[in-house]
Amino acid sequence: MYRLSVRSISRARGTWHVGTALSRSLSELYFNKLPKEQQQIPKRLSSIREPRDKTSIQNNTDRRSVQHIDKDNAVSDTKAKRCAEEYTRGLHAHLWDSDETWLRFSRLSRDSHRFMRDIDFNRTLALLRGSEKSARNGGAGAPTVQTMTRMLAVYGAVSDAGCTPDRYTYQEMIAINVALMDFKHAREWMSRMLLRGIRPSIRPYRTLLKGYSKVPSEIENARQLWLEIKQRVADGQIVAGKSKTELANAIDIKTYTCIVAAECKVGNFARTLELLDEMSQSGIEPDLAMRNVILDGVVDHNGLDAGLEEVKLMKESGMTPDGYTFSILLAAALKEDRLDELKRLLAISASQGFMPSIKLVRSLPFDPIETVDILAKRGSFDTSRVYNTLIRAAMQNNEFKQVLQLIDHMRKQSVQPNVVTYGMLLDTLNKAGRLDQAKAVFAELMSKHKLKPDTHIFSIMVDACGRAGDIKSMFEYKSMMAEHGMPPGEYIYNSVLSALARQPNVDLEALESMVDELVSAKPSVRPTIRTFNSIFAAFASYARNNELTEAQLRFLRTWYYNSSDRYYVVKDTYSYALVLEAFTAAKQLKDALDVYGDMVKQAENDAAVLRTFTGAPGHLVGLLQLCIKQQRFEDVLRLWRDWRTYSSYVPEPAVRNVLFACDQMGHTGVARDVVHSLLTPSMPTFSPQSIGEGTLALYIGHLVKHEMFADIAPVLELWRTAALPSPSPSLTDADAESLASAPRLPESSKSACAERSLSEDTVHSIIKLLLQSSHEDAGKTTDEVLAFVGQHFPDALPT
Repeated sequence: MYRLSVRSISRARGTWHVGTALSRSLSELYFNKLPKEQQQIPKRLSSIREPRDKTSIQNNTDRRSVQHIDKDNAVSDTKAKRCAEEYTRGLHAHLWDSDETWLRFSRLSRDSHRFMRDIDFNRTLALLRGSEKSARNGGAGAPTVQTMTRMLAVYGAVSDAGCTPDRYTYQEMIAINVALMDFKHAREWMSRMLLRGIRPSIRPYRTLLKGYSKVPSEIENARQLWLEIKQRVADGQIVAGKSKTELANAIDIKTYTCIVAAECKVGNFARTLELLDEMSQSGIEPDLAMRNVILDGVVDHNGLDAGLEEVKLMKESGMTPDGYTFSILLAAALKEDRLDELKRLLAISASQGFMPSIKLVRSLPFDPIETVDILAKRGSFDTSRVYNTLIRAAMQNNEFKQVLQLIDHMRKQSVQPNVVTYGMLLDTLNKAGRLDQAKAVFAELMSKHKLKPDTHIFSIMVDACGRAGDIKSMFEYKSMMAEHGMPPGEYIYNSVLSALARQPNVDLEALESMVDELVSAKPSVRPTIRTFNSIFAAFASYARNNELTEAQLRFLRTWYYNSSDRYYVVKDTYSYALVLEAFTAAKQLKDALDVYGDMVKQAENDAAVLRTFTGAPGHLVGLLQLCIKQQRFEDVLRLWRDWRTYSSYVPEPAVRNVLFACDQMGHTGVARDVVHSLLTPSMPTFSPQSIGEGTLALYIGHLVKHEMFADIAPVLELWRTAALPSPSPSLTDADAESLASAPRLPESSKSACAERSLSEDTVHSIIKLLLQSSHEDAGKTTDEVLAFVGQHFPDALPT
């Protein structure tokens, strides 16, 4: 019988954090699935074979159903086979990131898919999902809907190619849904796999069970899934490991850990004891990872004292607490504000060689010098490591004074700073904009302590000089790297390019020279999205005040297309906005519309790429004006229609451009729809602030020109009254609350609408247009306009 601390049985409910990683990326499994003789990829893959006949696969119209990658033109079998061969060779020979995998795969024709094997599709899925997982482990990213969209497209290609999805295919689709906490669709993928007669391994069940274990409200689903796992193992419906035929005869400890985690999450420790006994009867002993999961639940539900009792039981069973054990206890002491116990646990963990995490150190309520004393005196660490940990925590908290305090204390204690210490100090000074101090610290590093600066140190100095606009010093530090035998890498080049792009007077020649150096660098340096955005930003800045030469335009075009065609970098929202601005300012309408089209196409799978474009309406207005100048009126209307689907904000200059285009094309009905949709409160596109006095006059001029006199008086009244009402005292409380919660215009916009005004000049211009018209209704309309102005805007009557 296993024991838990007595207090563990008493309470339920709470929050819990999974302490162990119970699954890993399937990329390695897919690669290992190849026979050993095929793992060394030959120059020409023998596995590329004749195209298979297409077979049907169950379609599903659900949002997680099969999607396809459309190609305009089919290619010959020879070319398709060659493309598939090239893709497959690289797929298994390199560990591409998610973006590169997607860009390479999306460029294959549908005909090429017929020459790919099941393992090729599965490897593609693994890279699309696996790189997201790696980023998540590094704290730099998380699974996204975009990842799911890409994986669905690959799954659709499996169907098109006539492949039959296997258990590895479904494992990946289940895993990405679980990562997105979409358990409903994860179960649907599981059901789809079972309906196809595929016997799964324990892995997809464990993945789903682990997902359930993180959410208390999913406890019943976790329990049902656990019973299903036990039944399928007993019935011989789950295969063992990588085998296709060997059956799993028992549930492994990792899967047990998942169900234990789920029960601990809700504080059901009695059930946890039953599971431990069940494991013992199966010959499985709990490991430290499982006991830490239990400890986490005990502490969450019953507090620190119960957790300390649990640790005693762990020790009695022969287990030695590890760093994660102490992190659980330290977090509990911090949460309960038990400072003496927190100090005691810090000292014990330090004496056993466990340095607290940066996250925990950032939350410690002690003076950093006091923390140094606790860790340095009781721990077996190198003292500089203790200081470095506290300095890094202070940096992450933006406590720059604390960083300098620790450095000063370090020197007073005669603790020799190492390169890591200097790197953090320089980084702090860089972020604080203290370039002169950073230069002094660098000089001290070089002269007094005989420490050799590393690439990171030089990177900080180059970046610091670049941010401060000290271009001369930036290049001096870059040259100094070469003198120390360190070739500049990606970060150095990006910092230099970014600094050049930020200059008030951009030197495109210097920037192009630096790009050429990057391309020819040895060892090779691969451009990143920051590289491309720095290039694009430089050209956008330059084009605002200067005319781009044909050579410069060619350079910009080349690097725009190189980003995806050569370097497989996915453009982001800033990329499109910057290139669009550059081409628009350079009056290159074809290029600008091509970039716009690429952005819209990518937005079908990733709407975030539109964020900068829609957030700065000047991009739209500039593009509309360029279309007007080149008499591309149809493009004006197309851009307008797109904009109305992307953004609720309508810039007034855009409305004027659209009305002008309608006038030139004779689209009176379209112009009327535009104006009325913006001025009619019941319309979802209601935006009265988008039609000011000048735009109103422009539209009335359009009506006069096209002899639509009957519309003039109604549009004047509509324009005057188009303002959002405030809740009335006569409304019921419920009505007032409902109205108050409705979307409202910004205060400046509401004021502009509520206080409409007409100038005498505007009224004079309207009357002049009417008097110049020979239409029989012009006189009547003139009287109506004057009566309207006299009643509502008497100060605007012409004298």
